[in-house]
Amino acid sequence: MLKNKRSGKMLKKPTIYLAIFSLSIFSTVAQDDAEFERYLREQQAEFQEFQNKREQEFQAFVERWKKAEQAYKNEIAEKWEDAKLPDKKRWVEYSEDKNRRTIVDYENNTITVEVLGEADDSDVLGTAKSEIKRLNETSAEEAAESDPIIINAGMAVNNRSQRQPRRSESLLGYNVDEQKMSPQKVRRSGNRASVTVKMPEAAVSERVKRVLPAAETYALQWGLPTELVIAVIHTESSFNPLARSHIPAFGLMQIVPTSAGKDITQFLHGQQRLLSPEYLFDPNRNIQAGSVYFHLLLNRYFKNVRNSQSRFYMAIAAYNTGPGNVARAMANTTSLKKASKAANQMSPAQVYQHLMTYLPATETKNYLTKVTEREAHYQQALGL
Repeated sequence: MLKNKRSGKMLKKPTIYLAIFSLSIFSTVAQDDAEFERYLREQQAEFQEFQNKREQEFQAFVERWKKAEQAYKNEIAEKWEDAKLPDKKRWVEYSEDKNRRTIVDYENNTITVEVLGEADDSDVLGTAKSEIKRLNETSAEEAAESDPIIINAGMAVNNRSQRQPRRSESLLGYNVDEQKMSPQKVRRSGNRASVTVKMPEAAVSERVKRVLPAAETYALQWGLPTELVIAVIHTESSFNPLARSHIPAFGLMQIVPTSAGKDITQFLHGQQRLLSPEYLFDPNRNIQAGSVYFHLLLNRYFKNVRNSQSRFYMAIAAYNTGPGNVARAMANTTSLKKASKAANQMSPAQVYQHLMTYLPATETKNYLTKVTEREAHYQQALGL
């Protein structure tokens, strides 16, 4: 208490004291808020810098890969006018001197061996048998390690001790007995001789069996039908473990490191990581990645679509062309919310027909048809 000098009465603590105290508190809080805001800005700046560096890393990878691919193609073109590289459904390999080319066509289930020069038929047939024997004894992992494009892109793996044990499965996905080959006709065109061998139909079934355990595991983990995962693998790569496309995308389920790979790694690891070709050429890892991405399409991008079958149709199309293009086909906008609202006003059959009518790319329409048909086939064939 204080005493008034004029009246001599005792007064309570002056209001000004309280004001000064309140101002002091306000100043401290304001200072703390300013520091926190500055901290947030610094964190945001650091995060943005990290994101920019990561994006640069992704783009540098794409440039490095395409440069290595083009350089090798130019090298091949010096001897082969139709320079061919591995793609989604074919593994293509050249001898060191580039005078022999071997093509494993997983879609058509054939092996073609081509030889440049004047070799007679018996020599060409002998070369074909030797190549089939070599392929039988070569795993996908070994083939990837000696791939000139991977090596030239600076992605070769030399530290085997830190990796999974070498797989015993043949690159062919089936052991073809070269000694039981039926007599083949040698075809000639200019200075080129070639032999094409049809692999047994059992080879296709064997390839399905080899990916089935991983497909079952990750389908169960991420709430997908196993037959759908198998159908996507079949449609994307025809079970070619070293599948790749010009985008580039890699492996059985054709994962694009710079798009789907970002979503997958963010979901699995809490941050975006670059999935290398070597990583994605591993069947188990690839099927895990593809299953996670399909899970995200269903449960993140199209989570507001109420009918599960409609969601699956949209997710299948999006796996091929991206969620934005599917949204545009459904509602003439990239808004997933509006696309979902449009889907909710249709039956699943109407959603399917709408996509088949309005998807801009014929490739995606064919993709949706093939995956849905193959899903039904594998459900019956595998008794799922």
